[in-house]
Amino acid sequence: MKEQIVTEQDVERVARHNEQRQREYEASDLIRLLTDENTTDETKKAVLTYLQPWSNAFQRMISARVTFESDPELRALACEHQAEEVGHDRILARSRADDREPVWDPVIEMGASWFVDQFAILPGVQRAVLAHLALEAGSLVFSQAGTRAFPDDEYFELHDEADVEHLEMGYEVLRRRGDWTPEAVITVLDRAWQVIGVVSDRIAECARRDTVAA
Repeated sequence: MKEQIVTEQDVERVARHNEQRQREYEASDLIRLLTDENTTDETKKAVLTYLQPWSNAFQRMISARVTFESDPELRALACEHQAEEVGHDRILARSRADDREPVWDPVIEMGASWFVDQFAILPGVQRAVLAHLALEAGSLVFSQAGTRAFPDDEYFELHDEADVEHLEMGYEVLRRRGDWTPEAVITVLDRAWQVIGVVSDRIAECARRDTVAA
């Protein structure tokens, strides 16, 4: 199968589209909850409680990407990404030392399962897009809000720095590879951002629900 010619304009088209999705996510309920000075400390801490199962699931997501990737170049990138992300769920758990009660939520679990499933079935470049341009872009927005809500927190400081690099990895893949189309990539991104939005809204909803009488 002949690879199509991918231009820098194609990459820029994807980047502009994804940056718009990031801006929309910045206006989401969860991000506004973390950045609102009127949000109580109890509610902010409850956000971390419900972030933990998503953080745990993220480890499964990046492992699935490695497991199902057969392209040598993309598998090497997936392994590098996994190595840099391993243990971040435990860092979050340490920052929640006074709140070790695990929570389970069907919406969060279903959102995580969707990503794991996509890493199993998508073509390689789209796997990279899912990891770097959706998950890492969302994590960057969330971490920037988290550093405001939790100054000096190890988990958010780590992600605020690492996520910028991980996001750029995705655009580098698009520049190097010819086995993708802007339409297919944008479709994957739109679906991923929808799932991220649903999970984030649920985290905000649960955090408020659990602390409404606090």
